[in-house]
Amino acid sequence: MCNCFLTKAVIECAQKRKHIVQEGRQIAMKTFQFTEQTLSVIEELGGHMPGGFFVYRAAPPEELLYANKPVFDIFGCGSLEEFKALTGYTFRGMVHPEDYQRISASIKDQIQTNDDQMDYAEYRIIRKDGAVRWVDDYGHFLETETYGGVYTVFISDITEKHEQIESSIASQKAEIDALSDSVRKAHAERVTFGRIAQALAGDYFCIYIVDPDTENFIEYSASDEYAKLGIEKAGADFFALSRRNMERVLCPEDLRRVLAVFNKETVLSFLRRDGIFTMKYRLMLDGEPIYISLKATLLEDEDGSHLIIGANNINTQMKREQEFQKRMAEAKTNAKNDFLANMSHDIRTPMNAIIGYTNIANSHLHDPDKVQESLEKIGSSSHFLLSLINDILDISKIESGKMRLNCGPCDLGAVFRRIEDITALQARNKSLHITYNHEKVRHYKVNADELRLEQIIINIVSNAIKYTPEGKDVALIAEEDPLQAEGRNRYRFIIRDTGVGISEEYLPHLFESFTREQSTTINSVQGTGLGLAITAKIVEMMDGTITVKSKVGEGSEFTVELELESLETELPDDEAEAETIDLAGGRVLLVEDNEINAEIARLVLEQYGLVVDHAPNGQIGLFMVRDGAEGLYDAVLMDIQMPVMNGLEATKAIRALEGDYCRRLPIIAMSANAFDEDVKACLEAGMDAHIAKPFNPVDLGKTLQKYI
Repeated sequence: MCNCFLTKAVIECAQKRKHIVQEGRQIAMKTFQFTEQTLSVIEELGGHMPGGFFVYRAAPPEELLYANKPVFDIFGCGSLEEFKALTGYTFRGMVHPEDYQRISASIKDQIQTNDDQMDYAEYRIIRKDGAVRWVDDYGHFLETETYGGVYTVFISDITEKHEQIESSIASQKAEIDALSDSVRKAHAERVTFGRIAQALAGDYFCIYIVDPDTENFIEYSASDEYAKLGIEKAGADFFALSRRNMERVLCPEDLRRVLAVFNKETVLSFLRRDGIFTMKYRLMLDGEPIYISLKATLLEDEDGSHLIIGANNINTQMKREQEFQKRMAEAKTNAKNDFLANMSHDIRTPMNAIIGYTNIANSHLHDPDKVQESLEKIGSSSHFLLSLINDILDISKIESGKMRLNCGPCDLGAVFRRIEDITALQARNKSLHITYNHEKVRHYKVNADELRLEQIIINIVSNAIKYTPEGKDVALIAEEDPLQAEGRNRYRFIIRDTGVGISEEYLPHLFESFTREQSTTINSVQGTGLGLAITAKIVEMMDGTITVKSKVGEGSEFTVELELESLETELPDDEAEAETIDLAGGRVLLVEDNEINAEIARLVLEQYGLVVDHAPNGQIGLFMVRDGAEGLYDAVLMDIQMPVMNGLEATKAIRALEGDYCRRLPIIAMSANAFDEDVKACLEAGMDAHIAKPFNPVDLGKTLQKYI
């Protein structure tokens, strides 16, 4: 056998040494659900890790979602800003350009063929000071709903180790090349190969050198623990003998899985396809299960094949991984429990008021003032309960990617008036002094999502009122700056208060979902902890910015900046008279299965002078339109979720009836299905408009007046 080919095998074996040694350090996070909520947990844990850890999206451009400080140190960066400037905050930007294609392909191949969806890679990086360094990369692939495919990666600088191994390999190669051809032919395969394997075995439980054709093998071991198992050190029929030993020494829970793949045909098939075969299992040692990582590689040349199989004790690493996963699970559970505790308290508070004041009103029917007072407090509590529900639905829509902006003509003057109507009452109830100033706004007609813009400002102003004690001040200031782009201006909304302020420690978490600086069990301020999180996400969707300055005991200042398209130059008409709603003499068909909802709607509609007919489901509503005289109804108010026939089906059936009357008859959805996709489905079914429940009587009247 030609010794030069053996030399190549020896060198390749040495080059794969670190791959075998470091396999046990892989960290699996399969059981952890990765979302925007849990990203904050990962950031907290990553901040305490001694080694480098980062997370990036699998899809191009592979932007990073998180990197901890040890990663910055590896790249010679003193801050996140320096690291972003150096790498573009992408995985591609972290890798040496000459190594990227190779590493990217290797990672994808390993993830696709490895049951644990883990990979290992070594590549070069370029530090901020221009120095080229080697790093090793232990990655794990996760499929998430929020971010799609992501990689979680542990990274460390191995430049010195890499140089030592390269130097060692070069030295060994030089020594082997210096041997005469006769010595190499006679002794190199057995002696040199064996010495290298024995040297590698110092870091392993054991290393086996197997002839894949004959299955003759020899084992090199430096572990006294492994010797206790009484496994043969040399012989024939390697796979059959190994399977018998596995039945004796493996943890019973792992045995069936391991035996299913550890046979000659399967192992060689993996090796010839992927170049590597790996698996993990537990070995029973002194009655205790010990985690083992097994890795096999195949060296082939003209002189034959050598199967190298190494088994390493990774019990310490697995224990660390299990502890890490336990801490992550506990953090997730604690966050969930805290949120549920706050929500339980917050929802019960307005519900208790609604039930209590309803009983008070019923017991004081003879006292109009007491009934009026109770109704006002019931209304206030109902609005608060609705805001809690809306917050939860909004954050759900945002996180699922279903929230959409509906931009159109927006009157900032009307927005400011509504905000003042709502927040002035809140401030008055707390004996606060609140001011509104939008003198520096010159263009009030803009293109924007009016509902979301109003929601942003009201959320922040309401929050300021909540956390400002009696007798203190709250101010809303709106300003406008021209931009170079024609027809666009920058609008700045400043909300300033002299309230309790926000601690420096809590400021970084201010816009996170389900968080508050204090629990409601010790703080009387109510809410979901979602208002500012929703506000920040909507501002982001509008390509704006939100910043905050605060000092405990002195107050806070929030600033929202948005670039909006101006539609006209006139100032708002503050003296515009309120629109009068006149529907007297009209007749509508109310299609509603819930008797209470139907009764409430009937009372509101009759106040506007309308005659109301009622259908308890979509099918009866269809029959009443079909069998009634043409022109009988001026409009149909249609619920969506109903028995027998729902509102979408009923609308389509009405539109399919003969005659222009049924095609033109205004059909208005009045439903609690209020997501953007629900509104779209109603319009696609043939409806003319959508009103969300619980409805505002004025909005209902204005909508009907538009179509009747």
